[in-house]
Amino acid sequence: MSQSVSVFTPAMGQRWISDSETELGLGVIVETDARSLTVLFPKSDETRVYARNNAPLSRIRFAEGDTVTDVGGQQWTVQEVEEQRGVLRYQVQNNAGETSTLNETRLSAEIHLARPQERLLASQLDSIELFNLRVQALLQQEKLAQSPVQGLVGPRLGRVPHQFYIAHDVGLRQQPRVLLGDEVGLGKTIEAGLIIHHQLQTGRARRILILVPENLQYQWLVEMRRRFNMNAALFDLERCAALKESDESENPFETEQIVLMALELLVDHPDLADFVGSASWDLLVVDEAHHLEWAQDDPSESYELVELLAEKIPGVLLLTATPEHLGVASHFARLRLLDPARYHDLEQFIAEEEAFASVAIAADALMCGKAIDDVTLEVLEEKLPADLLSNLDTEEGRQAALTALLDRHGVGRVLFRNTREAIGGFPERRCLPAPLPAPENAATNELRIALYPEMHGDEDWCEGDARVEWLITLLKSLKREKVLLICRSSPVALALEDHLRLKEGIRTSVFHEAMSLLERDRAAAYFADEDYGAQILICSEIGSEGRNFQFAHHLVLFDLPADPELLEQRIGRLDRIGQRETIKLHVPYFAGTAQERLFRWYHEGLDAFESISPTARTILEAQRSRLPDALRHGGDKFESLLSEARELRNELVAELEKGRDRLIELNSCRTDVAASLIKAIDAQDADPALANFLERSWSAFGVDQEEQQEAHLHILRPGDHQLLDGFPGLDPDGMTVSLDRDYTLSREDVHFLTWEHPMAQGLLDLFRSQEYGNANVALIRNKGIKPGTMLLELFFRMETIAPKGLGVDASLPSQTLRILLDQDGRDLSARVAHDVLVKQLQSLERGVARQVVKSQQGILEKLLEKAAKEAESQVPAVRATALQHWQQQNHAEISRLKALAAVNPAIRPAEIRALEQRLLMGEAALEDLRAVAHAVRVIVAG
Repeated sequence: MSQSVSVFTPAMGQRWISDSETELGLGVIVETDARSLTVLFPKSDETRVYARNNAPLSRIRFAEGDTVTDVGGQQWTVQEVEEQRGVLRYQVQNNAGETSTLNETRLSAEIHLARPQERLLASQLDSIELFNLRVQALLQQEKLAQSPVQGLVGPRLGRVPHQFYIAHDVGLRQQPRVLLGDEVGLGKTIEAGLIIHHQLQTGRARRILILVPENLQYQWLVEMRRRFNMNAALFDLERCAALKESDESENPFETEQIVLMALELLVDHPDLADFVGSASWDLLVVDEAHHLEWAQDDPSESYELVELLAEKIPGVLLLTATPEHLGVASHFARLRLLDPARYHDLEQFIAEEEAFASVAIAADALMCGKAIDDVTLEVLEEKLPADLLSNLDTEEGRQAALTALLDRHGVGRVLFRNTREAIGGFPERRCLPAPLPAPENAATNELRIALYPEMHGDEDWCEGDARVEWLITLLKSLKREKVLLICRSSPVALALEDHLRLKEGIRTSVFHEAMSLLERDRAAAYFADEDYGAQILICSEIGSEGRNFQFAHHLVLFDLPADPELLEQRIGRLDRIGQRETIKLHVPYFAGTAQERLFRWYHEGLDAFESISPTARTILEAQRSRLPDALRHGGDKFESLLSEARELRNELVAELEKGRDRLIELNSCRTDVAASLIKAIDAQDADPALANFLERSWSAFGVDQEEQQEAHLHILRPGDHQLLDGFPGLDPDGMTVSLDRDYTLSREDVHFLTWEHPMAQGLLDLFRSQEYGNANVALIRNKGIKPGTMLLELFFRMETIAPKGLGVDASLPSQTLRILLDQDGRDLSARVAHDVLVKQLQSLERGVARQVVKSQQGILEKLLEKAAKEAESQVPAVRATALQHWQQQNHAEISRLKALAAVNPAIRPAEIRALEQRLLMGEAALEDLRAVAHAVRVIVAG
């Protein structure tokens, strides 16, 4: 499209656009004389009268190939343009192949100039700052597409190598189907969240279904929002019913991208299960998958439901307890969900696992540097090619052999299982029991009352409770140290908080399930504040879910839950990766009562306080029927049960150690790969480009910002004169943000900004898809450049029409092409770098800038055409390089998997087929590569 003032003589019926009021739409000249012209703007029903000599108008002339819309809303493609008495006539064709003649008087008044060439020639100009931001956004998108940690940088997480290793390995797969079986406290939920985030960011998945036990719904909801910036939609019975009532014909599960719900809800409501099964999903995530009971001839309802979904959904993540804790049959049942064709026979699976025991021993010898005896060598000769056996006396040779064994491990590709022992770096846990005199009315046969007397007492039960007096003394002795207290229910938490705050003057904060997420954030922030914050945070059982407080080292277990998994969840609020000090577990109880016996069962029987107890669930199941009576009455019955628990624990621990598969542990975190990922994340965190881009964007778009000295904090609020109605990722009520990863780990009320945060992503998308900053006129003052000299700088982007998940952009040698021409058409791109040039540019007054464009109309049109041809001429070379890289990369991975499939049956044929399909789709997309102009700037020397 071209526009001009000097070439065209204003005439009745011509279409023009206002340079200063583009919102008026496309105008038509309705009257003209020697001194003025009158323009009607039908879209806004406005009429303007302009002085003929300096009217701020641009003539609209569409060119061959442009798409135009007539007054009836029909779209046409321009085939030819002719002029009659100053009015343009377009020969046009629609998508059906029908042709017509369209006078410009019949063009729609709705006009949106988006292409930079169009906006430049129509004098629709942006500020120099918006243009510079747009160029930075283009270059940054190219850099991010090449990043080895794409999809891993955004979450608010510490740099934990094994978590990022798993997310990187699994996240890169097409349709991943894996078991996450790390020990408690190593972050299976984090790993799943990272994989989901990675798959969403890279486009490999779009719709996610997360099924969790009912009691973990809010933990997942909080984790997804606070750590991963993912707004999972929680579907409970009430929400499902409301959606069905509003539109019975619509599947309620098609309304959200990420759906989170309780598995029990689907089991209890088959109609909802039908809706879920008929919806389209890319990835299924199931937490606590070891609770899906299975027997060869009698699977549970929940297992059958998940099995049905796993058959339909291409990607599956199962989060489960460490497999050895469950038994072979239970482990097999989980693998069956991932690949029923491979794991179809339990007896065959058991035989394969037993046969692989010798391989695990050989791997242990390679890992630990032990001598390779004849038995081990025989195993290695059976499993590995001869060329890998010649250098077993060197570290390099051992590592090569070990890597080959890992690739051949039967379940090593589908199971990830890290242990605390292998990871290391965890704090000590010290149990500090506090036996207290029992109240006079403590004797009762009601176990619930004996364990939780405060639940059945008066409202002012805190007044005479020895545990409360003990707590006050403890807090005063600890002075400024932070203390986390967890109790069973919100009424108890609220009563304790009132008593400590109002009657003792202790600074307190409280967490319970009735609080909103924002209220919990504020409570957590008050607790985290070192100078003026609360000394103690009092949490109910449910209220504390999903929150971690590694900065605190004292945990008060005001009461004890009846389930060892709940106890470990409580301790896990402090016992996390990142905890740097010994954790002190304060356990008050009434001596001689069921409370003391429950404490002893946990401490002496299960060893549940001072270490992770992988055997706790097994022992509980073995003693579940006898435990309540033993707790109630004590005596020999209890002592016998306690002794039995202790012996059973020792036996189970020995059994677990014997069955430990060190090969899987090594495969669950290859340290060299993990280290390189952490290094890349650190490098991106340290890069000042993001802070520069965001701060300039806030200023350019009119966001109010207030910088704080602490950890580079910024308080952002919508400005009164924002360019956008809704700035990307900005809360309408304002928000506090920081780019400091470590700081935001303990301040969940502060948003952690990265290139993957919705704010940065939204800005990058804005510059990629909309016209902001794509046309500019700037002034350069340089003694070496003659005043009046004109330059034209353009930025093209090499683009394909392909799903984001293909990742073809990463194969392009360069996505952004810059062309700099002087007014005679000479290419100066190589001689004058953009970074050097931009430092010399100044803003030009808008009216002057428009006059420059209009006075140089003819030259600019020729330069734009020359630049477009130059850009297109470079496409074949870029395409050839990209195709070569794409084919090499994908052929190599396909060949690797095919070779492994011959020695490792865990390689799914579907995975190889998906890669082959990906290869073909990428080749087709790159064949259609084209150069698209994204920004153009006229530079005038002054």
